[in-house]
Order: sequence, then structure tokens, then C-alpha cells
Amino acid sequence: MLHRRLSVLLLFIPLLLSAQKALTLRDAVLKAGTDFAPERLRGLQWITDAPNYSYVKDDRLMRGAIGKSVDTAVLELAALNAALPDSSQLKVLPPMEWLSPSSVRFFHNGAYHSYDIGAKSTRSFSLPEGAANDDVHAVNGNTAFTVENDLYIRRASGNVIRVTDDGADGLVNGQSVHRQEYGITKGTFWSHDGEKLAFYRMDETMVTPYYLEDISTKPSTFDKIRYPMAGGKSHHVTVGVHDLSTGKTIFLRTGEPQDQYLTNISWSADDRNVQVVHLDRRTENLKLVRYDASTGAPVATLLEEHDGKYLEPQHAAHFLKSKPTRFIWQSQRDGWNHLYLYDIDKGLVRQLTKGAWVVKNVVGYDPKETFAIVEGTATIVPGAPSGATETHLYRVDLASGKVTRLSDEPGTHRAQLSTDGSSLIDSWSSTSVASRVVLRDTRSGHVLKELLTSKDPLSGITVGSIELLTIPGENGDYLNARLIKPSFFQEDKKYPVLIYVYNGPHVQLVTNSFLGGASLWMLEAAERGYLVWTVDGHGSDHRGRDFEQAIHRRLGETEVRDQMRGVDFLKARPFVDGNRLAVHGWSFGGHMTTALLTRHPGIFKAGVAGGPVMDWSLYEVMYTERYMDTPAENADGYATTTLPNGADKLQDALLIITGGKDDTVLPEHAYSFLKACVDRNIPVDFFNYPGHGHNVRGKDRLHLMDKVLEYIDERIQPLR
Repeated sequence: MLHRRLSVLLLFIPLLLSAQKALTLRDAVLKAGTDFAPERLRGLQWITDAPNYSYVKDDRLMRGAIGKSVDTAVLELAALNAALPDSSQLKVLPPMEWLSPSSVRFFHNGAYHSYDIGAKSTRSFSLPEGAANDDVHAVNGNTAFTVENDLYIRRASGNVIRVTDDGADGLVNGQSVHRQEYGITKGTFWSHDGEKLAFYRMDETMVTPYYLEDISTKPSTFDKIRYPMAGGKSHHVTVGVHDLSTGKTIFLRTGEPQDQYLTNISWSADDRNVQVVHLDRRTENLKLVRYDASTGAPVATLLEEHDGKYLEPQHAAHFLKSKPTRFIWQSQRDGWNHLYLYDIDKGLVRQLTKGAWVVKNVVGYDPKETFAIVEGTATIVPGAPSGATETHLYRVDLASGKVTRLSDEPGTHRAQLSTDGSSLIDSWSSTSVASRVVLRDTRSGHVLKELLTSKDPLSGITVGSIELLTIPGENGDYLNARLIKPSFFQEDKKYPVLIYVYNGPHVQLVTNSFLGGASLWMLEAAERGYLVWTVDGHGSDHRGRDFEQAIHRRLGETEVRDQMRGVDFLKARPFVDGNRLAVHGWSFGGHMTTALLTRHPGIFKAGVAGGPVMDWSLYEVMYTERYMDTPAENADGYATTTLPNGADKLQDALLIITGGKDDTVLPEHAYSFLKACVDRNIPVDFFNYPGHGHNVRGKDRLHLMDKVLEYIDERIQPLR
């Protein structure tokens, strides 16, 4: 009987295997965020001023509570549409923001709508045609926006105020500045009461225009941008403050030099003062300056920092409402990004967090501001990948500095703090958990309720395995790496390798999260017969100041050595075919791809460099001078890392791809390398995506990835 059952089981195994579906590149690219993404609770958030959470399920807005096992519908799509004009009918429930326990606000069809759930009524307003950069105050509904290069405010009453009237070509108001470096993502900053608005004004008339061809017109035309290149003239920024109660606008007297960086704007707790971080163009010195919001006069310098290599402040000072003279400051001064408690009169009160780990994000504070919830790495231990690759939740008591880790499960955790500060929504994943959402107590981290455990969205798809590991780095340190193997992997066979690289500042590719941080197309590539390999080398994010600053003045040199350590590690594996290696990367990764092929000719069979930086002197001031200093100060560093200078070393197949309207890494980078190859009679391949910016998005991304993998396949001939 046992032999008969075994025979039946052996016959059934092929049927199980045949039930698995192959992952196509089309699905990997176009369905990565939908059909093949883990389940989620759409729009999951805490309800303002209530101990409840909400999310969207089908056509209903659901509300739940910690002590209740069943969530209930509080709003249905049909009811919402009934309160909207026919021209604004919704097909699905939109993203919503809770204004109170009974009202929500959302944007649809060019207008903002506030819906009262109890009264089943809607109030709506729209902004003028051409409005952009809208910024709605969370409490009173005053809305800042720009039209072309001028700033306006629409009061909740409906009255529209024009704040500036000097906007023009090269004069920009109310928009982000400094090319969105140093934590800058927008250009307007509301006071807590919504009656004052701080805003950026940028004069870039001194910056030489750059032109990008637009072939959608006949004949083609050119879009003009202002692009400050390393060592060249940079724009000048000032900060204005408009007071709605007086109708007056003043500008902070931020002083000289005019090309300094003004970043991380914040309001004092009483809205009387504005704080601005001044960072010098050398990025070695910063000071946090307090200004009188009514006169623009500087009041005090609250702190100063210096670093002989560079500083890059990313977070504004947070002033405590409960103790208006105190604020929280983030700094890497001890080698790791940590929190510091300051007093405007006494200076530093205490360092709140410390140790070999990185505070990545402050989630929020409880209403009494006795503690903060932060997201941070685990303690980083040499040789262990579970430090920087993980993100955990911590409670930081502001009075004592006591730090309590709230999440125990290995993985990447993201949190939302309830209005009353008692609970967290913890959404997390790992290489073994597709997605899980729980509610946690903010004192102990105890799980109060489970909201979702997602099934593996790839459970019916044939995919390989993902491993996180470490390899030796320079000076006895280590590098985190990720290896993807095909489903049919066998230890006694040899496989070619596709290396995916970035390795630049402020990016981390290897994480203990769903797919290990990999893109889904990498699993499809593995099924072609590749081992897909990635290393986070020196300069990459969340490893502390010294690890990140190892690249200073030599962008791409240490990083190439790190990637070659990865190559050596791979070649030592018995299952790796060291004669069939390929590499692909975009942006900084495009620079790395080209650098690897030109500095180590004959090692790689093929490379695809997308949107590559080829010459750091052609890249923007704010990024390049931070890491490289200026071309005049670091002539040797620029010359050594200018890739067209080494075009004659290229022996291997290289495809360069650029976006025709790339305003981040200008097409000139690719052209400069192509010209160097032509001058030296060096074969090289090239493809341009007309109309696309920095990277190829939307439906055309399938065309891009098909081209990338086809180019490598033809030269590697992977096992299938």
C-alpha cells in the first residue's frame, strides 16, 4: 500500500509544477505594483482626534478600533457621489485626509472637496487654471499655490490673495529650491495657525540656460531650464513671510554669501519666529538661525556644526509646543544620525539616541510631547546583514533619553502614530513575510490587533530564491549584498551573473523586506538563467557617516573597488561562471556601469548604462560640490572620474541609454562619452528615449527593460 501511495505522489508532482505560472517580463514590469504586489489596506490611516483607524475596502470607507473585532463601513462611494456635482462623479474612493472624526477632505477633478459624513454634505473649491504646488493648511483650509512663477493664497473664505508679482523667467516664488537637495521637497511652509506663510524665492537669472529638445512639436522646439553646474554660478535664494492678518510680506535678512543654501525651514511653537538652516556652499559649516517672522531680523544662532568633509542636513528643527524653548535636532556629529534635545537659551540639553544605529525618520510625538516614535536601523554589527538592512520602531523618552525598541520581528517596519499617542499602525515585511499590518502599544510594543497578513503574491508563480549576505569591504568592514537564484538552480552547475548596481549616496538597495528590496524584473531575469547580484558599497545609505563619507572627492572610485570585491566573491563560488558577467545600472548606477567596464576591461561581457553621469563637472552644484568639492579645488579627482577620458579602455559591449529630456543627468553626459568613443574608433551602442526625463516610466518602461535584458542576453546567452 505504501509503494502504491508513493507512486501516486510521484505522478502528482509534475501536475503541481505545471500549475505554476511563468513570470513574464511584461507582468514583472507592468503588474509589479498591482497583481504581484502584497495585499494592502488602501488608504490605511488613523482618524484625527479619535481612537480609530480607517481604510478603503472596495467601494466603502471602513472604520475600526482596537477593542472591536469587526470593522464597519462609514462611507460608501454612492453616498459620496450623491453629494458631488455630476461633473465630479468618482469611479473609486479617492485618497482622503481626516479633518475631524466625522469629516474628510480629498482632491478630485481639479477641486478640493470636504465631506461631512454625518450631514452627508460636501463643500468644494477649485484653484485657478494653471495652479500648481498647492499646499493646504491642515486645520483652517487656507491654501497656498503657484501660477507660473508667482505665489498666491486662497483663504478658506474664498478670497484669493496674490503674494508675489515678480515671477518671471529665472525668478521663481513658492517652489522648491536648491534642486531639492538637503531635505527640500517644497517651497511653502505654513505656520501652525495657518495665518502666516514662509516661502522660497529663487533668483536663477545668473545661471546659464540649458536647452532640452522637444520633438513633439513640428519643427522641434527647445525647453529652457536653469542648470547650475559644478564650479559655476549658482542661484540665489531668499525666504519671504506673508502675514495674512496684515497683508504684508517681509523677507528674512539672511545675509551673505548669496549662493549659500537655506534649508530645513521650521516655525517656532508660538509662530513668532522662523528657523532656517544656513549651509555654506562648501557644505562644511551650518548654523541654525532664528528670525523674527514680523520683521525678518535675525534673533539668534541656535546651534552650529562643522565637518571637514561635508554636512548634509535633511531635517528641520522640531520645536515642542509643551516647552516652547526646546527643540529636537537631528545630526550625524557622532558618526550616526541621532536625536539631540536643545534649549534656545541653554544650548544642548542631552543627546537622546546614541549607538551604532541610524535614526531614519521621526514618526511623531505624543500629545504631551513626553516621547517620540522613530524608525531606525537595528544595531549595526560588523559582518551581520541584519543591522542596516532592517528598519525597526523605537520609543524615545524626551526627559530621560531612554530608548525602547517596539518591534521584534526581523524586517522593515513603517509606522503611523495615533492622535492620542497610545498606538501605532505598524506595516512591515521581510524576505519571508510579504506584508503584515498590526496595531502596537507605544509603551511596550505589544501587538494589540492584527489587521492584515498578506499571502505571498508570487505563490503561484515560478520564481527563484533571494538571499541576503555580507562580503568583506575595505579596512576590515563589510558590505551588504543580495543574491537572486533561479528556481532551477543547482549547486553543481555554473551560471552567468547579472549585476545590478547603484552604490550612490542616499540610496539603499539591499533590505530585509519583500523581495529583499529587489525589483520584480530581477526575478524574471533570474529565470532566464542568471544569478542576479547587488552590493551596497561605501557611500550608500544608513551605514553611518564614515561609511558614507569614504567616497569624498573621488565619486565612483571606492565604489568600483567595492563592486569588484563583489565580483571576486562571486568568482570564488563554484556555481558562478566568472567568464560571463554583465552589469546594469541607472543614474549613479549608469556611472558605475561605465566605470566598471572602462577600468576593468575584459571582466564583463556586457553593460547597460542608463542615464549615466559621465563627467561630474557637468552635474549640478548642490550634489557634486558636496561630494567632490569644485573642479578648481579637486582637479585630479574630477579628471580621474571623468569617464570619457577612459573611453579608449572600453573593450566590452556597452549600451548607453538616455532620456531625451533628462533634466537631472543631462543628455550631454551620454553624448560626451559617445564622442570620445567615436574619436578613438571604439565601438559603443546607444539608445535615446525621446520625451522622457531621468528614467523611463509608464508603459514605455516595458520597452526599456526588454531592451536592457535583450542586449545582455545576446552577449551572455544565459541558461534557460
